[in-house]
Amino acid sequence: MSSYVRAVRLINFRNYADATALFSPGLNIVVGDNAQGKTNLLEAISFATTGSSPRTPNDSEVVRWGADFARTEMRVSLDESDGSEERKVAVGYAPGQKKRLTVDGAPASSLASYAAGGTGVRAVTFFPDDIRIVKGAPSDRREFLDTLLSSLRPSYARAVAEYAKAVQQRNQLLRRIRDGFSSEKTLSTWDRKVMELGSEVLRGREAAAEPLNALFGTSVRTLYGPEKAALRYSHSAPLDGYAEALTEAREADIERGTTSVGPHRDDFAVLFGGVSMTTYGSQGQQRLSTLALKFAAREYLRGETGEDPVLLFDDVMSELDEERRGYLSGYFLESTQAVITTTNLEYFDEEVLERARVVRISGGALSRPTRDGAKG
Repeated sequence: MSSYVRAVRLINFRNYADATALFSPGLNIVVGDNAQGKTNLLEAISFATTGSSPRTPNDSEVVRWGADFARTEMRVSLDESDGSEERKVAVGYAPGQKKRLTVDGAPASSLASYAAGGTGVRAVTFFPDDIRIVKGAPSDRREFLDTLLSSLRPSYARAVAEYAKAVQQRNQLLRRIRDGFSSEKTLSTWDRKVMELGSEVLRGREAAAEPLNALFGTSVRTLYGPEKAALRYSHSAPLDGYAEALTEAREADIERGTTSVGPHRDDFAVLFGGVSMTTYGSQGQQRLSTLALKFAAREYLRGETGEDPVLLFDDVMSELDEERRGYLSGYFLESTQAVITTTNLEYFDEEVLERARVVRISGGALSRPTRDGAKG
């Protein structure tokens, strides 16, 4: 069995003052009315797992109203035959201060290493707003891909962050050259830096592109039917032509004051039968495409690490038909661990509820979990 989350404690996190949730391997169903804290609980598990929120880049938003800090603590059962070995991790954040990440009481070496399996477990999340990956801008799709690859390799996460800073510095210099405050000769240093870091990002993405394409196609067929689906990565410049393209674009870049070539300009198309779901997909198709991307991410992580990531899926059943709900129930039951939220236990068959652990939420308070949701 892969590692899984045994417990998470939320202190001043969103609407929680101080609450602890206990989880089991397999399917865990978090049930409650809207605006009670179900989504916040999933966010907290992800925050404890990666050191960051999957819902906002602004850490101060997770701090409970009126509090001056937020903290999550998590116990992870490691991949051992008897499940006896455990890791304790914690993330503490106070606005204006550096985030504190600890693993078994010791400070983590970096956020990148903490997020890339340093806690002993990885997670794949789904929130309804994630439909923006398919529906939204290219930056949303790049973020999805970069987050996935960063969860595998701290070096990739560092390359992405440093590349973004290098492009920003190059853009500032381009504008200074355009406005007559700097010489074009000074650009070569930043060209080399951007190219070096951008090439590392491109290598990571290109290595993942074809496996993810195959896994996405399989997921779509399972969820949607015999539809020919694909992910098609598009470069502003491919890896083998990157240096030449950046050089050729120099004069135009100076004129515009921005870097026009590199992985920060790339995108991938989400296609059903060759048709772009971003442009032409219905809301239902875009949601199913997003789910299929998340399933592909889970299988990709399994293939790369040999470990099954924890699945944290928010309100995933509400817009699906009975057949797809049945499929997802089985998918979650057979996972090492899935924590999903719902407002309605009737979305689940009786036999599913008998095998699941059910946690009830009301006003930021968590009930004692039950194994039989129908009776809890």
